[in-house]
Amino acid sequence: MHVVVIAVGNDARGDDALGPMLLTRVTEAGFTGVKTQLEFQLQVEHALDLAGADLVLFIDAAHGLRHPCELQELEPARATPAFSHALAPEAVLAVLEQLEGHAPPSFQLSVRGERFGLGEALSPLAEEAFDHAWELLATLLSAPGLLAWRRLAGMHRH
Repeated sequence: MHVVVIAVGNDARGDDALGPMLLTRVTEAGFTGVKTQLEFQLQVEHALDLAGADLVLFIDAAHGLRHPCELQELEPARATPAFSHALAPEAVLAVLEQLEGHAPPSFQLSVRGERFGLGEALSPLAEEAFDHAWELLATLLSAPGLLAWRRLAGMHRH
């Protein structure tokens, strides 16, 4: 099983550091078959990084979540953007689908944050969300599989 994990975020912007922090933890854990990548924002060329993956997981901090972390399955966007400086994961999947004819099953792990200003420290809310997200992430990557991930997406809006 080949899994690509892309974390989006900037560790100099408060809670936006959640993605990079979780990716560091994934790298340190040394999960088998997992390729990690850190980006400030998603671009069209990131579609090529997903080619050949069996599963894809995007990780990003998000404002306004009801739960500490939320896992959801993604579908490629209906239309690819003409051009943009930053893309949503669904748009990246749409680009890959255009290039390859299909996109791998993909999920997004959103982690609750509230402070995203330059130079801000991680908020207490984000610190709590990090622990919940890591627990879920470790479960996802310990035994990756589409059915297991779908089951977890259905029950882990925790």
